[in-house]
Amino acid sequence: MTKPRLPRDLPPGAAALGMAAILLTLSGCAAVDNVAYGRAESTYATAKEFAQARGEAPAWLPADARELTRVVSTRAEAESIVFSSETGLAADCAEVERLSAPTMEITSGPDVYAIDRVAVCGEWAVAGSNGTYYAWTPAKEAE
Repeated sequence: MTKPRLPRDLPPGAAALGMAAILLTLSGCAAVDNVAYGRAESTYATAKEFAQARGEAPAWLPADARELTRVVSTRAEAESIVFSSETGLAADCAEVERLSAPTMEITSGPDVYAIDRVAVCGEWAVAGSNGTYYAWTPAKEAE
């Protein structure tokens, strides 16, 4: 039985192709989220940074909001925000029974399924637990 022989010389460009594959694997998580899961995630230290990046902040977002995570759908009109605040919501929102849950999941947010009531702030539903808030739109409660 004859063993197959492998060529000793690599074809031109093989090393570059291999390096590109490694770099894509290491830096491709965000690209995978964007393409495969239809989501784009970003984080901000303060409400001011968030407002600058987004163009404006929702009126209900408190000025002391920090540790903000925003996930936006790249395929539909859906957005979720998780943040911490000591003062709570900045607008007068109506408290209602929770009917929906975020379309765009953020794992660091409170468990919305353990929360029975949410604040409806315009098109947003906002659930809070121990100074951490999870806001999402679209929200069934806002209809």
